[in-house]
Amino acid sequence: MQFFRVLWWRLRYALWYLQWRVMFWSAEWRTVHGIKVGVFGVWEDQVLKRAFEKIDTALGLIAIHEPRRLQRATRDMRRLWIWRAAYSSAYYLQTWQMCVIDLKFLTDDQTSAAKAAAVLVHEATHARLFNCGIRYTEKARLRIESICVAESASFSRRLPDGEALARHVEACQPSNESHWSDQNLDHRMLQARLQEMDEAPLPSWLKRLLRRVLLSRAA
Repeated sequence: MQFFRVLWWRLRYALWYLQWRVMFWSAEWRTVHGIKVGVFGVWEDQVLKRAFEKIDTALGLIAIHEPRRLQRATRDMRRLWIWRAAYSSAYYLQTWQMCVIDLKFLTDDQTSAAKAAAVLVHEATHARLFNCGIRYTEKARLRIESICVAESASFSRRLPDGEALARHVEACQPSNESHWSDQNLDHRMLQARLQEMDEAPLPSWLKRLLRRVLLSRAA
């Protein structure tokens, strides 16, 4: 029984790894300010153009106001990955050493380049901490997130008229430790996956099937 359980998990990991490799292969890639940036799942040229322009401007702000931070980010993160990510405006994926950015957040007219830059600084701090050997364990999450928020707010205050953005960054930090528990993270990730699936241009029957698979895996 143990053999089949291990085999099943290895198969799931292999499929997950293959899925990401296929997406990497089919994405649109460009190097922006020394960082490899990929955009996936975008079929409209205008949306693709807006995504790359916003990333270019956001990284440009970091290059102007904190060039050393950008240099560290190019070493700590292998890539930036832009796609529909309902889980959060951005998050750091340790397995691939990359920052995942929500396409909807990035291309929204309400998302300024300064706000996008502050988010990138937050995730670059995650990468820096991880590369220093600090793991994102349940007990350490609140402290890690507080450090990332502090770095993002500090950067924001370096921008012209950045005090309002810095206060916004600080205000959005959940202070309840249970928010970062394994159970709550898994729940939010499941809800995000369901939302992404509902928004995807897929047949209704396939969405129903995928929903059952996701819910059965979470049970």
